[in-house]
Amino acid sequence: EVILTLGRSRTVMEFLCAAKEKKRSFRVFVAEGAPRYQGHVLAKELVARDLQTTVITDSAVFAMISRVNMVIVGAHAIMANGGVIAPVGLNMVALAAQRHAVPFVVVAGSHKLCPLYPHNPEVLLNELKSPSDLLDFGEFSDCLDFGCSTGEPLLHVVNPAFDYVPPSLVSLFITDTGGHNPSYMYRLIADYYSAEDLVIKRKPTAGN
Repeated sequence: EVILTLGRSRTVMEFLCAAKEKKRSFRVFVAEGAPRYQGHVLAKELVARDLQTTVITDSAVFAMISRVNMVIVGAHAIMANGGVIAPVGLNMVALAAQRHAVPFVVVAGSHKLCPLYPHNPEVLLNELKSPSDLLDFGEFSDCLDFGCSTGEPLLHVVNPAFDYVPPSLVSLFITDTGGHNPSYMYRLIADYYSAEDLVIKRKPTAGN
């Protein structure tokens, strides 16, 4: 079998190594996870564990997905509706997997469960990483012209950290409590959170 992943997830690495210990036969395609290229780190770790590994560019995911039997990825957070806040690029992988009917599996510990729904605006606010991850500004300094009429630079760099993968693109969640469908995640979260956990109480100020 051929398994595809993107970037580096320690949970995914341990999952694959555990599968190898159970004598499962497979090879791994690792999309490099630009711009931080954490997939290179994962590939080295897998090779050190004697797992046959192939590194591909992120842009090659659609070209290679037809050769893949399963996509296995990690998550930053699992939302109450079964959606996933994931490293940037994974929504593209999930769409490719759906297009070719390849199972898209998310492995994550129960500590990644989040009781919020993604319609909450604060959930969808993305974290922006440093522009220096993408460009060497020494080479692009001539594009940063602050003398233009608007007073703004000509070149802007946007480097988001996360993607949102909707539950419709997820085939299965594997947690430390077993395998679950996306539609079951809200019930699993209810086992870990009470209603009081969702209420943020303001600290009383002096004189109140």
